[in-house]
Amino acid sequence: MTLKKGGNGGEKGDEMDFHYLKMSSYRSYHVDGVFGGLAPNGNLYMELFIERLPTPQIVKHKITGGVLGDEISRTGKSGIIREIEAGLVLDMRIARTLRDWLDTRIKESDDRLKQIKEV
Repeated sequence: MTLKKGGNGGEKGDEMDFHYLKMSSYRSYHVDGVFGGLAPNGNLYMELFIERLPTPQIVKHKITGGVLGDEISRTGKSGIIREIEAGLVLDMRIARTLRDWLDTRIKESDDRLKQIKEV
């Protein structure tokens, strides 16, 4: 992006307004981890996932006198499910910007926790 002094589009001198608009497809994601690496073109590819236990396909319960009783058996996958919520592709400039942004937020969090512990 080339910035010009005193140009159009909300610019005033050495300032520019950036407007953040949420698209109708906007969602918040909980992230437990990330998987990915370098794409063939050198971009960074990240898949963000959540971890959870598998939902059983079938759960069998004992029924006594019309009352649901204890679980007898469960059929389904074992292990841990990693549901991939989103895939992100970043060029290295943006990857470094994201790294720096995360480093700053982590430092802010560490400083805040340190202040809380001192009280």
